[in-house]
Amino acid sequence: MIQRIQTIWLLLAGVAGLLTYKLPLWKGTLQDGTVKEFLGPENLLLFALIVSTSVLAFVTIFLFRNRAQQKTLALVGALLSIAIIALEVYLVDDYKKALNLSRNSWHFGALMPLLMMVFFFLARAGISKDEKLVKSLDRLRD
Repeated sequence: MIQRIQTIWLLLAGVAGLLTYKLPLWKGTLQDGTVKEFLGPENLLLFALIVSTSVLAFVTIFLFRNRAQQKTLALVGALLSIAIIALEVYLVDDYKKALNLSRNSWHFGALMPLLMMVFFFLARAGISKDEKLVKSLDRLRD
């Protein structure tokens, strides 16, 4: 339901995904002083994973009538977030190898998939808590 805590966690996961799309993941300085950034939309696979995981978070909010499916989709979202993290590391490593850098650093955008994963796991815990509450209430009615 809209007033449940898992709604907040799923909403935050979706927002973190949208921020991953907008914020730079990595910045490096070339020998000549030029600053290069690596953004999520620069790679089609990374872009598709980010957008699909964000959309999944928003869609999962409205599946409150089917808690089992909501729990499964929250787990899928967390696994997709892990895939995004792994793909980011791989792509940035390739990007760094292609450039002759004097300095480089990860930026705040690279943390967003980690936050997404945490939010999906928190949402799943909230859904499980609701499921236990409903089962206990069903036992009281019988």
